[in-house]
Amino acid sequence: MGMFLLLLIIATAIFVGIASKKFYDKPYVLNFAIALLMLLLVVQTLAMQPISMMGYFAIAFCSIAFVTQLVLGMKNVRLQA
Repeated sequence: MGMFLLLLIIATAIFVGIASKKFYDKPYVLNFAIALLMLLLVVQTLAMQPISMMGYFAIAFCSIAFVTQLVLGMKNVRLQA
């Protein structure tokens, strides 16, 4: 499970890099991809045992970034329609 999650994080990061150039006219794709990346990072950090103080900071910041990117993605979807 750990290796699959790590590969999924790497694949999502590569997609974010490609989407930043390819889907320039559709910013909501990039917002949702970044939100997925942040969610995967939170899950990966929660899977670590024991979680250090740096892990808790990563969970907090990635959770805030996840919500922010999700809200921006929803706004961009509404603006495109």
